[in-house]
Amino acid sequence: MTIAMAKWSLQDYHQMIEVGLLDERKVELVNGEIIEMSPEGAPHSSYRGEIAEYLR
Repeated sequence: MTIAMAKWSLQDYHQMIEVGLLDERKVELVNGEIIEMSPEGAPHSSYRGEIAEYLR
């Protein structure tokens, strides 16, 4: 069995966003692959706010 992997360009990724293909999905383009990201939890958002305040 052969598995084919598609490598996406940044232009492809932006076109998918423009047409709404990735709406309601938390994804990132990493090395040509579209990766589903886990949702941000409460601790992450809390630490992010604290770090941002510290850096300001």
